[in-house]
Amino acid sequence: MPFEKIEMLFIDFIEYSDQTNERTNEMETKTMTTTTTMSPAARAAALKREKKAAATAARLAGKIAAAEKRASAEAAWTEGLRKGHEAIEKKVEAARKAMGVRKNEPNPSGIRDLKEKWEFEMMMALRNQVLGM
Repeated sequence: MPFEKIEMLFIDFIEYSDQTNERTNEMETKTMTTTTTMSPAARAAALKREKKAAATAARLAGKIAAAEKRASAEAAWTEGLRKGHEAIEKKVEAARKAMGVRKNEPNPSGIRDLKEKWEFEMMMALRNQVLGM
């Protein structure tokens, strides 16, 4: 699944970021022994690495959140479709029974029209519920 792949990339990035931060800390300690502070260029390079790591982490976190939202919306959509079709089938069976249609006979045009109407209404309600439109 794409969510798992993104999560693995995020974990790999965090490990890489930790290694980068360790290298920065090593640079600081090596620099500290010879001088009291890091040189301005080394300090700027370390800051740039940290900003880049933070930006990449935020981007990956956003991708993970978007993948989770898509997965939850897809699950809600499929569950809503299943429940909607079950309800429509119950209505069709009740209409067939009320009209006296036998089991092996095809649906009359009135029931087909009702079924199309119910499916359209179900899809619009599901769209409003899941997608929030």
